[in-house]
Amino acid sequence: MPKVFGLNMVGILATSVAFFLLGFVWYGILFIDEMMSALGYDANTKFNFEQPVQMALGFINVAVVSVGIGLLLKWLDVRKLVTAIKYGLIVAVCFGLTTSAYGWIYGDYPIQMGLVDGAYTLIGYAMVAAIWSFFG
Repeated sequence: MPKVFGLNMVGILATSVAFFLLGFVWYGILFIDEMMSALGYDANTKFNFEQPVQMALGFINVAVVSVGIGLLLKWLDVRKLVTAIKYGLIVAVCFGLTTSAYGWIYGDYPIQMGLVDGAYTLIGYAMVAAIWSFFG
């Protein structure tokens, strides 16, 4: 099986697709009303953006996170599911949440969206780490 940075390509694809699909369910189904309300949109809002480009960039973004978590777990030789999830949560709290928090700390990003994003980050990073534990 081909490898990228020593990581199994199937693992990269599996973790990236899983994280991307979580985002679809999270933002497109479970929390769409909260997201629209927090950002000041309503059902009549017309969006003028190139969605395929944004979706592709979103996939690249989760793929980078997936590779990063995979590399960390590989370098630390983490193979147990529970241990992988713990590392995924540590990375989520120390890097993912702190970075995304800048939007509401210094900007005008609504705290409600920060909470929705934060929960997605915690669950997503833990899920990615859990999946990687099967490829170690």
